[in-house]
Amino acid sequence: MATRLPVLLLLPALLLTAASKKTVSTARGENEDLILTVTMYIDPADVKEVIGSDLDGHYIVAEVKVDPKYGKEIAIDRDDFVLRTEKDGEKAKPYAGSQIAGQGALVLSDEEGAKKPKKSGWSMGGIGMGAGSGGAGQGEKGPTKATMKNDDQESPLKKVLDAKILPEKKTTQPVSGLLYFPLEKQKMKDLEFNYGGKENRITLRFK
Repeated sequence: MATRLPVLLLLPALLLTAASKKTVSTARGENEDLILTVTMYIDPADVKEVIGSDLDGHYIVAEVKVDPKYGKEIAIDRDDFVLRTEKDGEKAKPYAGSQIAGQGALVLSDEEGAKKPKKSGWSMGGIGMGAGSGGAGQGEKGPTKATMKNDDQESPLKKVLDAKILPEKKTTQPVSGLLYFPLEKQKMKDLEFNYGGKENRITLRFK
């Protein structure tokens, strides 16, 4: 009994820690034209469960469902979606599969050969580098070298990303798919998901 008591006392602390590190969350919003449901995956392990790759931890994945109201025809354009973070003011638009794993993807590497994809995103002042990128940072050795990835064969990962991505089209029926945002190491509570312009914007927050 004496041995089990410390374990029982430790359980509430462990549960509290797990709750504070929520890595999957769903939010729902609507405007006059559609209902938007978004499930956010911010942890590389959860991203891997969804698409079979953790994308080296450089991306947040959003599972998006767009449901038109009253039989209205709507045009789905991935540029209408923006993910913002209050952590550092960064904001990003979704990437296509070719930008993440395409034949012409730009790869950054240091002198020791460690490679990572270039992540351009949107900053408060306009277009800027995505979170955690932009040359040699703290703890990195040597200058960063940029090279183009030009494989003869199409990447299997690109095929998966393209197959699962939210399609761009006009529709009167519900449509769902994934969006890949070049942001990393974010907390769910800091994220804000925006869709549409000023007149019909939907803003979602996650818990």
